[in-house]
Amino acid sequence: MIYKMKKLITAILFLILSSPLCFSASDFHFSIEPRLSVSYGELNELLYGSDENLVSQLDWEQKCLFNLGLSAGFSFHNFSVSALFDYSLPLGTSYMTDSDFNHNGERYSWTEHPIEKNININTELALAYEINLYSKFSLIPELQLNYLFSLFEAGNGNGIRNDNSIRVYGIDYRRHSIFIFTGFSLKSQITSRLNIKASFFTAPFIYQNSFDYHHGKKHPFSSNDIQTGCFTKYKMDFSIGLKFNDTLSIKLFSDMLMSFPDRGILYTDYYGDKMELLTSQQSGASIKYIKAGTSLIINF
Repeated sequence: MIYKMKKLITAILFLILSSPLCFSASDFHFSIEPRLSVSYGELNELLYGSDENLVSQLDWEQKCLFNLGLSAGFSFHNFSVSALFDYSLPLGTSYMTDSDFNHNGERYSWTEHPIEKNININTELALAYEINLYSKFSLIPELQLNYLFSLFEAGNGNGIRNDNSIRVYGIDYRRHSIFIFTGFSLKSQITSRLNIKASFFTAPFIYQNSFDYHHGKKHPFSSNDIQTGCFTKYKMDFSIGLKFNDTLSIKLFSDMLMSFPDRGILYTDYYGDKMELLTSQQSGASIKYIKAGTSLIINF
């Protein structure tokens, strides 16, 4: 499924870049948008026991990240299609915390690990239609396809288990996430050069596929978990745009992603020599972040 999604994203990007050949210049508007932003967030890796209580939680920090990005899009009358790509660079050391809980929900083990490698990629494809409400206001229904990739390598950690100090080995983790968002934006054209835009989206379809590897001399093990869900992810965006001329504009933007945990299946080789479905436990995953930045819009 991940391979098919990558092929779809490539095809749509090609369509966007080749679209000027299909329309007259008066009907078609094309733009590119270099982006710079800073984000702060966290990914959560969860494990539930047979009684559906939380037994383990790994929190992977993303603070702070410097994001380099590029957006491209075209519009034809009121229709618009856009594609976005962000690549994140860590600005400092983030940490992963690993917590274990007993059947009463009490935490009996906690360790902290420095994240030594951190790769984050965010892509987005969007289809929108602008409906003019009044002279300066418009409503924009929108459909988005998001693909997020995260990879972490956490080093050895220190912590406490049953009131005793412990030192444990590191953990590697990667996650593929596909979200389909739907929602709308409200746009106000304050003046001919200044506009503001606020958006709200929810995800009727969610797919997440994660892999982790726990290092160790005596008992290293791997796990693979998959979750699907609906309406557990929410996005809110806000932007202010300032137009210099017909070619150049600048935009200030902020984005927020919030979520409830999704539950799913878990494969692991913890109890044997090969990966097998663990029917007595369920996996879980969630994500949240806030992002703020600026972009330069170049219109053609």
